[in-house]
Amino acid sequence: MISGQAALAYLTKPTAEEKKQAQRMLRKYRELKLIVEDYKAHSELLKQTIYESEITRRLDGDDLYANKTVNAVQLAQNQKRAAEECDLIRSAIERAVSMIPDEEARQAITLRYLKGYTYSETLYYMKRGDKSSTVDRRMNDGMLSVAHTLKMWGLLTWDINSESD
Repeated sequence: MISGQAALAYLTKPTAEEKKQAQRMLRKYRELKLIVEDYKAHSELLKQTIYESEITRRLDGDDLYANKTVNAVQLAQNQKRAAEECDLIRSAIERAVSMIPDEEARQAITLRYLKGYTYSETLYYMKRGDKSSTVDRRMNDGMLSVAHTLKMWGLLTWDINSESD
């Protein structure tokens, strides 16, 4: 059962600023996905770096080398934390898009943001006899649905680099 602020967020229509924030997050989706994929591809190397650095730090009394070792461990841990946060946001975006009730609105958002098609390419694939204003409306409806879901989950406050809309 929904209660408290989650219920209020669910019942409240997203503001224009919340819709823009959701759009900024969708625009960052592919970058988030690349960060996660890169981390997964290199996670074994990072684990090995941490392991070898710890062994070296214990065997070597040279402070300068030990500091470099600590820095390598810190870098690997920072990459892991960043990848985990990106994966959380990426997953939430995918789930929010999958929850768009209108299938054509979901398809428009998927093409435009998750697959990275340009606006023109999205129009081309979505038109099928529809006017561009119909496709725009579907994209707007999908964006509102994503904003609504992310707002309910409390993710619209995620700190993302500001981007022009």
